[in-house]
Amino acid sequence: MNAPTTQNKTNPGGTVPRTIGLHGRVAVFSAMAGGVAVGGVLVAAMTLAGRLSGNAIFATATALFAIGALLGLVHGAVLGFLGRPSGVTPRQAGHDLGRAALYLVPGLAVSWLAAIWVAMTLVAFYTGRVGPVAGAAAGWLAAGTILAATGVQALRALRNAYVRWPERRAGTVLAAASFAALLLLFVSDRPEIWGMRLRITEVGAVLLASLLAVWVAGPLVTLALRLSRSVPFPRPMAGLGSARITAADLGLGLVVGLVVGLLAVPSAGPASAPAAFGSMVVDVSQAVVNEVLLRLFLVTAVAWLLLRWHRVQVNEALVGAVLAAALIQVLIYAPGAAAIGFASWTGTALFLLMAVALPAAAFGVVFWKRGFAPALVADMVALAAVTLLV
Repeated sequence: MNAPTTQNKTNPGGTVPRTIGLHGRVAVFSAMAGGVAVGGVLVAAMTLAGRLSGNAIFATATALFAIGALLGLVHGAVLGFLGRPSGVTPRQAGHDLGRAALYLVPGLAVSWLAAIWVAMTLVAFYTGRVGPVAGAAAGWLAAGTILAATGVQALRALRNAYVRWPERRAGTVLAAASFAALLLLFVSDRPEIWGMRLRITEVGAVLLASLLAVWVAGPLVTLALRLSRSVPFPRPMAGLGSARITAADLGLGLVVGLVVGLLAVPSAGPASAPAAFGSMVVDVSQAVVNEVLLRLFLVTAVAWLLLRWHRVQVNEALVGAVLAAALIQVLIYAPGAAAIGFASWTGTALFLLMAVALPAAAFGVVFWKRGFAPALVADMVALAAVTLLV
């Protein structure tokens, strides 16, 4: 049954109802929820924790509201488009999302008022007056309603998107693994939120890992799996989904990881404590994050761009993609390498070359030739070797 037939059965008059649909509601509600969460709830939490001054709180909350609303709008529009109901064509979904902009203006106005009152919670209780306290309570009630409504709409869209996702089995495994890896990394070394001097708690680690898994890892995994259909990898998803991994794949990953790890040991910095089980768990988690973001997504995306836009040869695309991912990994690890405390800059450069750039290139080649799972095994073995031998 084609889309027009479905529309005629649901609408006997034969005209398409001028509504924004589920996909439009997801975009609007996500923008409202993003503004409330960042400009309201986050600001209130920081002021209550003593991490943010009450001075200029109105301007701060408004600026953060705008950032959160923009992020929520982008995320909601993508999720709404992918999770549009059955029978809605991509073209119709695009028109509905454009029409949703009319609803976005009053929706953001309401959510902005709620976010401001939520952000003023500490100030309201400090004054002790009935009016400000009632306003803050109303703001929290409105914020909770917006967040709950967004969750309901987003869950429906996510269910639709999941049903039509061809690589849902492999994608689910990768998204779940990314969440578990991020959670273990955040729990083992709780990070500080940039620019806020706020170190997250255990509960914050769970929330942050969840947000990154849903907002970052999930979309990147989805895009990487989609692009991998057009990139001539021999077996990019070996070990995931229906693509089986062989003993030769595991053996290759083990050998490459061991060799790379042994080469990196002489250039590694001094160990601060004996290797323990917790260190090995962190190594595994770090390897998962590296391979999902740097190999599965970045190598695939760069190779696709080179093959699609620049018409290069396959081997040239391989070299460019692997080197690009290795360079990004070096840039990510450079601040940590500088903090190790090598005696000279040559020691830092040698560490980045032997312990970061060379392994990244080796893992990229393994991923291209043999698939994701062998590259992940190589990364885990290399990190474990350095941890045990330094």
